[in-house]
Amino acid sequence: MPDLTWLESTLPLLRCPATKQPLRFATAEEKLAASLPEAEPALASEDGAHVYAIEDGIPILLRPEPGVAAE
Repeated sequence: MPDLTWLESTLPLLRCPATKQPLRFATAEEKLAASLPEAEPALASEDGAHVYAIEDGIPILLRPEPGVAAE
C-alpha cells in the first residue's frame, strides 16, 4: 500500500468535483457500495454520495463516463 501521508495533509484542500463538498476517507461500506476493494483506500464526498478510488497513491477524482465499462 502506498504512503498516503501527503494526502492526509492535503485532504482539507480537496473537494468533490461533482458536489464541491470536502473529501474524506471512505468507509468500508461506501467502498463496497462503489464496487471498490474494501482493503484499498478511497475518498468520499462529505455526504458519501460520491466515492473516488486511490490508485498508486493518487486520488482519481474523475467520474466514469456513462456507458464506458471500468477496466
